[in-house]
Amino acid sequence: MFGKLKYRIAFTVATILALTALAACGGDSATQAPAATSAPAPQATAAPATAAPAQPTAAAQPTQAPAPRATQAPAAGQPTSPPAPTAGAGITATRAPVPASGVQETDYTPAARLLMEGGPKALAEANGESPRYGGKFLANNWEPIPFYDMHQTSFGGVYVITAPAYNGLLATSPYDELAAEIIPDLARTWDISDGGATVVFHLAEGVTWHDGAPFSAEDVKWTIERIKNPPEGMVSPRQGVFRSTVETVEVIDPNTVQLKSDGFSPLLVPLFSNGWNAIIPKHISEVDPVNAMMTQVIGTGAFRLLEPPTTTLWQFERNPDYFDENLPYLDEIEYQIIQDPQAQAAALLTQKVYFNDSIGGINFSPELAQSVADREPGLVFSPVPTITVSHFVMNGTRPPFDDIRVRQAVSDAIRRESIAELGPQAGTVGTGNFPLGPWALPKEVQESLIGYGPDMDARIANSKSLLAEYESENGEINWNNITIQCSSNITWACPNAEVVQQLLKKIDVDVDLEPLDVTAHRGNEVSGDYLMSLLGAGLDFDDPIDTFGQLYITDGGRWYQRRSIPELDELFQQQKAERDFDKRRELVWEMDKIATNDAAYLVLHWWQFNRVQWDFVKGLTSTASARTTNARMIYTWMDLPEANRTSR
Repeated sequence: MFGKLKYRIAFTVATILALTALAACGGDSATQAPAATSAPAPQATAAPATAAPAQPTAAAQPTQAPAPRATQAPAAGQPTSPPAPTAGAGITATRAPVPASGVQETDYTPAARLLMEGGPKALAEANGESPRYGGKFLANNWEPIPFYDMHQTSFGGVYVITAPAYNGLLATSPYDELAAEIIPDLARTWDISDGGATVVFHLAEGVTWHDGAPFSAEDVKWTIERIKNPPEGMVSPRQGVFRSTVETVEVIDPNTVQLKSDGFSPLLVPLFSNGWNAIIPKHISEVDPVNAMMTQVIGTGAFRLLEPPTTTLWQFERNPDYFDENLPYLDEIEYQIIQDPQAQAAALLTQKVYFNDSIGGINFSPELAQSVADREPGLVFSPVPTITVSHFVMNGTRPPFDDIRVRQAVSDAIRRESIAELGPQAGTVGTGNFPLGPWALPKEVQESLIGYGPDMDARIANSKSLLAEYESENGEINWNNITIQCSSNITWACPNAEVVQQLLKKIDVDVDLEPLDVTAHRGNEVSGDYLMSLLGAGLDFDDPIDTFGQLYITDGGRWYQRRSIPELDELFQQQKAERDFDKRRELVWEMDKIATNDAAYLVLHWWQFNRVQWDFVKGLTSTASARTTNARMIYTWMDLPEANRTSR
């Protein structure tokens, strides 16, 4: 694999979101969140300032709090091994992501070398395929498309449906189940130096945008700086990981760009194999940096729009000017937008679509996926665990959730395993780090934390005690004024919220659900206009720079809880610079304990994707990453009579 560092990153993923489900939900609206302010928050054991009963009023500003401690939890055990995974009900995934290496020197993957030396045919043949050209691919997207700029959202549907029009600097092998094996894309070669702190990308020559304008290194620089330092009015969910990874971007010449990090970064190269980090046209975007790409799809990709999209249909045709004359294999792609899982299943069974979606089968439960696959011998069900979470978030700036006792009471009452057992979505219970990866907390440590103890009776008693203590000082909480927001058009969101709703009744907390369209719901999470919210977030890499950088660090890309913890921020900076794996993991585990006990952003579980596709679909492997570049469909081909050409 790529690189030689002892510690590795798992390219699994991802992915906004259900909006990947929000691909997991990550979808963020283009509404600018208020700037963070500094305000002390209570320790778990100290009496807080008096707080009035919660009222659903205007969004408050983020608070700043000292690192929390669990109010009542067993002493932590010594770190030994990661916890055994707790799988969801129904069919469970058998493949777990493994980390890919951080890079200190240039070392191409086997797939990259095959492409560089023999082209796409060599890569396909090494994986037992002999691609043919031609045909129209019938695809499905599972959610409405509110806008087209993938850099301003984590909505998986936006990414998937626009991806065929774009390229990135790098990609991942379409045959790699982990989406970890890096291959060339716009960057045909690259050189790594300074112990992994500098990378120089050598770009393909003669590349043009779909409008005929020439592509150059200036487009690369513009794209990276726009994501890293978005203009006012633009939400950039991935700005945190870009700021933590990329220090400078320099154009050497029109076909060469140099990136530097502030010291070694394990993500400096892998970051650009993430499908969401596609390169966009500077000459179009700079006219209106916030809005220009919201309504236009103009890339360098292997496919271009055949005609303007509608709310139910997107049609692409092969780009005749694509810079690799051997690609793509398909002539056309037709995306239907089918939101209802049963309607998706019917379309699959009748071959009106050839897969339930290109990244993970987000709207399929494992039971539905298996039942569909069982009805036709040519349908293949591929379940995979991913670094995508279902989350339950409490707004740490608004009473009563500005008090750690209330947040911990809620967290301890939610039995995470119940989400998979009673809801429509399978997954693995874990904390802020992927539970099947190298950063996972040891089981005995996880069970010492708020919300993860094995004795539910003790947890319920603890929750009631915490609420009683809070109410004795601040008055009774009026739960009638508090709702759980959920996305009505994301198949699993409100059902998962119903599970949480029932669990909270065990501590005498009775709240209503507030179903919203996912676009409005995610906008509320971004702006802070909520008290409790259940949705999800698709991450990009199994590395704390990405996971914690998005979910927990002050001003991170998915910092919906709006809780600033200085100790956590400081540990984040320390672990980012630490090269020794064991030392870094100790810092990461401490971060995880702090974030989990703070109990503002609760990870309910880490998803399982349930991909179903016809067996004649080739060059499109089901992967553990919702951020896989497979969504670009550059290497996809069909083993059907209509695909009858052996060359372009």
